[in-house]
Amino acid sequence: MFIRSNKFNYLVTCLSIVTITSCQTHKNVSEMSQEKNNLASKNKIILYVWDGLRPDVLTDPKAKDLIPNLIQLAKNGVEFKNNHSSYPTFTMLNAQVFATGSNAGKSGFYGNTLYYPWRALNKNIKEQARDASGADITNSFLEPFFTQDYKILQSIDQPQAEEPLIQVTTLMQEAQRNGLVTAVVGKSGSAFIQDYKAQGFILDEKHAWPLAFAKELQEKNISLPKYTANAYEPGQIILAENNGNPIKSDKFHYLGDENEGTDPIKGNKSPYNSQNDYMSNVFINNIIPEKNPDLSVLWLRNPDSTEHAYGPGSSAYYDALSANDKILGKLVAKLKELNLDKMTNIIIVSDHSHSNILATKRNDTNGFPQLMYDLHQIISDENGNHKIGPATKAEKSLSKINNEKILITNGISVSGTIRTADLITKAKLKTKDGYLIAAYDGGDCSFNAGLSGIRKSDGQIHTSSPGYNKPDAICKDKSGKNLAFTSPAYPVPSDLSNSDKVEKIVIAPNGGTDYIYLPNHNPEVLKELTRFFQRRQEYSAIFVDDLRYRLGSQFPQGALPLSYVKLANTSGRNPDIIVSLTSNANVVVNGLKGTEFDSTDGEWQRGNHGSFGKIDIHNTLLAIGPDFKEKISIDLPTGNVDVAPTIATLLGLKLGQTDGRPLLEALKNSNVSESNIKVTSMNLTSSAVCDLEIYHPTTHPFDFHSEVKNSFIDAEVNSYYTDLNVKILTTHDGNRYVYFDEASAKRLNGCPKVSFTEFDLDNKSKVALSE
Repeated sequence: MFIRSNKFNYLVTCLSIVTITSCQTHKNVSEMSQEKNNLASKNKIILYVWDGLRPDVLTDPKAKDLIPNLIQLAKNGVEFKNNHSSYPTFTMLNAQVFATGSNAGKSGFYGNTLYYPWRALNKNIKEQARDASGADITNSFLEPFFTQDYKILQSIDQPQAEEPLIQVTTLMQEAQRNGLVTAVVGKSGSAFIQDYKAQGFILDEKHAWPLAFAKELQEKNISLPKYTANAYEPGQIILAENNGNPIKSDKFHYLGDENEGTDPIKGNKSPYNSQNDYMSNVFINNIIPEKNPDLSVLWLRNPDSTEHAYGPGSSAYYDALSANDKILGKLVAKLKELNLDKMTNIIIVSDHSHSNILATKRNDTNGFPQLMYDLHQIISDENGNHKIGPATKAEKSLSKINNEKILITNGISVSGTIRTADLITKAKLKTKDGYLIAAYDGGDCSFNAGLSGIRKSDGQIHTSSPGYNKPDAICKDKSGKNLAFTSPAYPVPSDLSNSDKVEKIVIAPNGGTDYIYLPNHNPEVLKELTRFFQRRQEYSAIFVDDLRYRLGSQFPQGALPLSYVKLANTSGRNPDIIVSLTSNANVVVNGLKGTEFDSTDGEWQRGNHGSFGKIDIHNTLLAIGPDFKEKISIDLPTGNVDVAPTIATLLGLKLGQTDGRPLLEALKNSNVSESNIKVTSMNLTSSAVCDLEIYHPTTHPFDFHSEVKNSFIDAEVNSYYTDLNVKILTTHDGNRYVYFDEASAKRLNGCPKVSFTEFDLDNKSKVALSE
């Protein structure tokens, strides 16, 4: 049985090329604030997270009249025009980034979907793990699990077992130590992790905290989240008979049934507006005037959840934007009513951007994107119900901006979802010892008709497609009826050893990026898997743990170290491999640029994020208030990692050494401007893998050792390497910070003349490391 060890006895020194993050001599935030004319103020701060907000919303003509408050804020305050989400571009990973100012490698928290078998197997942890509903979920940690539940986060916060949820101090903890009043409101998990020790006021989608606050809301006849009572001892609080469920989402509209996917014509409203209104109303009308918090986080799940359901650019997407903007208007109005507007800073940020799910090929010989499968019309049947109809054609277009080669699509996507465990297992990979490699993700049987690429040109299901499996007793419903499926169940086995000559790996599917765990940490398995990802074009940039697998003979060609993107954790919390799925920034769906493959096969979605593509990575950051400069835009690279250090500077808190920096160029009285800061661009490359058999993307599994594979061979490319674009920002006092613009796979014809790039912290040289 695999139990992850808590520590690795590796020596990490500043002489190693993996010290891109660990050897920077950053001064801590409190020292910097004292140096900069005592920037700390007594003003309040509200961090308002619009989950999944794309930065192009400010220039989107269809959004212009729907977001007047957001546009006004951007115009009158500071617009950071080159902000970066932290990779992987997941909600929960970036939630901890806002909480700490550091990336996952330092903090040790990698959400969204993780694999923590130690939580079920560690005998020193006595209490059962429970979710917000009260269910015992202890054994669920033997498989990958989703972290967006405050009780799950509390269950994996085990400092007494050397397993704290987060391995660094958080902004909220420092604020509370200094006597500041804090409040977090909003999306379960991502809001709660800001104050996961629960020392301030909390209202998320699962509960209200503390008890006195929950009872105050009840006394005002304000409903409480459905599971609030489970946060307390039995009988401490009882929900009113008319409490209801204020977090319940509205109706979703589907094309026939859920297997066919959502109907973006009937589904023209966001299903999440009412629950966001509930939480924001409590925050604006109760928490602000009555609790007078110094530091608040308001995290609403729009537009992200609506983008997942209907896709960016859909009518529901624009409705979500409008609803969030109205909340912003109410917030500003309340601050003015309370005379708090002149002493409150508002920071609006998104955790990541968002893309439409769509299977694409590599660019054609002229540089234009290509689709793997056509999009389709939506048509009406004889009863007026909508269904997927005939295929549509895409149009090539040369953009007037930078002469970009754009592919403009028309219709609804019917492709783009894959299942990594299925693709790996059915590829029948083997080690040099002949051991078969099998993958498991803990997921059930799946029938994803909408996005699995199994449509005929007329819109009907193609039952002869290699992605379609007829009912054959493998997958059944609750009544025992045989079901068709696109992929079978992959429960994680109890024995993860290779005693049966099968090397077992665990996949935590996360949408635009997958986490790959190797329980036995076998370097031969690692190399086979990286070669698998290089051969399938559904996958893009590959990053490998360079603490477990040392650079040199163990480290696979074609990959870059996790430490280069600040994801290597010295306690071994990181996966063995992190692989981004393929994205394309120049394919337009619903009028918006950006598509990607998606790996959440068992969960139906039209939009997703998580990739290392430049659409997902470039997100929104705006600020306005008494401590920020007015009516300016900043082109310097900034990131989500900079938000907490900036807030700490304004509040005079000691956050310590972080991956992020205080955005002094945006602050009044800092005597720092853009001209004081230097930015250098670099490309970091892996070694190249040549003479490689590469396959066309399909979204379907096939055996790499069979004759079937021959029909998928892409004869025009035969080499691979990972390319990482970075910007190094040097502040006026010599501190250096790294921002990641994009990482991608380069698949070419012939062997490219690239070498593994050694990253020199002083940015004086790039040295090829011989392998």
